[in-house]
Parts: sequence; C-alpha cells; structure tokens
Amino acid sequence: MKKALIALMLATLAIPVFAANGPYAPTDAERARWTMGDMVSWRICFAAYKQDHGKYPEVKSAEEAKAAFEPVYVAHLPMTDAWGNAYAVQSDANSFTVVSAGSDGKLDRKSWSTPGTLQSFDEDAVATNEGRWLLRHWNMK
Repeated sequence: MKKALIALMLATLAIPVFAANGPYAPTDAERARWTMGDMVSWRICFAAYKQDHGKYPEVKSAEEAKAAFEPVYVAHLPMTDAWGNAYAVQSDANSFTVVSAGSDGKLDRKSWSTPGTLQSFDEDAVATNEGRWLLRHWNMK
C-alpha cells in the first residue's frame, strides 16, 4: 500500500512537468512518413485482391475500397492520412490510384500523373499500381 501511495505521489508531481510542454505535435516530415506507410498498406491490399480475383476492384471511393478489403486483406484500413484528410481512392479492373492531399488538404488531380519526389508537404502523394514505390512521394530530407 505504501509503495502504491508513493508511486501515485510521484506520478502526480510528474504531470505538471509533461503538461508544461504541451501535447506532442508531429512534424510534417513525421506525418509524411506515417502517410506513406499507410499508402503502402493500400498498395498491398490492391495487390492481394488482384492476386485472388485476377483484377482490381472497381471502386470510386475509399469507403468502397474499404468494403472490398476489410477484413479479408486488412483488419483496419487507414481512411485518413496523418493530417486527417480522407484518402482519394479510385480503381478499375486494370489500375488503382490512392492519393493523400498532403498538409494543405487540397487535392490537385492534374498533378497525379507526374511521378517523382515532392519538395513540399502541400503537394499530393500518389500510390498506383505502377512501379514498386509510390508514384509521387515526399522528400524526407
């Protein structure tokens, strides 16, 4: 009992120290890494579905894709990127696209076909069935 009381007192004294610094807020680079990891999960789900069915599911939204993938290919599919923006997802039998709008939350559909490394976290990152990595991804330097 005495040890529990001492532990409680120490915890109570530590709370103001942690609260003084405020809640943890991840950087845009950390959010980008998290988001790109989620987008790889999306790619894996699409690949697994195609392996089983011989084609990609025909979907026009993340919600439709979620219905096709959960719980067979993934227990919980990430529906928003690390900035809290919903993923834009579309696919037909032959291809798929998963997009994060980035830190600004604004989708720029005209940029989705341009591959490469992005210099700003405001730009859209894109995962497709093309290649082994994301078609458009953020620079992590």
